[in-house]
Amino acid sequence: MRIAWLVVGVAAAGCVPRLYTDDAGGEGEPWAAPENRWPVGAPPEGLEGEGLEPGDVAVDVRGPDQFGDLTSLWQFHGRWILVDISTMWCSPCQDLAKGTEEVQREFESRGFTYLTLLHENVDNEPPSVDDLKYWATVPSFGDGPYDLITAPIVADPRGRSGSASAVRANTYPVVLLVGPDLRVVERVEPPTEERVIEVLEERLPPG
Repeated sequence: MRIAWLVVGVAAAGCVPRLYTDDAGGEGEPWAAPENRWPVGAPPEGLEGEGLEPGDVAVDVRGPDQFGDLTSLWQFHGRWILVDISTMWCSPCQDLAKGTEEVQREFESRGFTYLTLLHENVDNEPPSVDDLKYWATVPSFGDGPYDLITAPIVADPRGRSGSASAVRANTYPVVLLVGPDLRVVERVEPPTEERVIEVLEERLPPG
């Protein structure tokens, strides 16, 4: 049975959540490639994450994906990565997610991966694997031809692996373009599908 979307705190630029403490962790541990179905490009040895602001080496956000497998942002080294930081209760996040699969398919041949990081489910709780699987069905709620998101959807509960630091003014969604060297290239604003496509057309090499 499908659950109804709980929409709260909708602002012009996005959604404003309840405040919480950023409990980032995992810093200083040696990087190891997780076992999952996604591409793996090992980052350079000794690489250190700096943050999620433009110019920073992205922190290595890690969490379970919609298949229950551990997934790492850093495993996509060598690819362009669109990092979509969202929550399930956020209406603008839901709207953005409806275009995820279309964007992934359009730009995949240009060395691109669309990576969704979900902080909370509709009850403001850490997302479960079942929540991630449900989020993958969001395209079926839109007008497009796609029924399922096949790109990685990763749980980062309340930003505990570091992604909460990118959420300025506590507003969702946050969309970041990360380059093949894992350095944050640009914060996509406004965080809409139309602007995402414009930025990718400008930044990515020809297919």
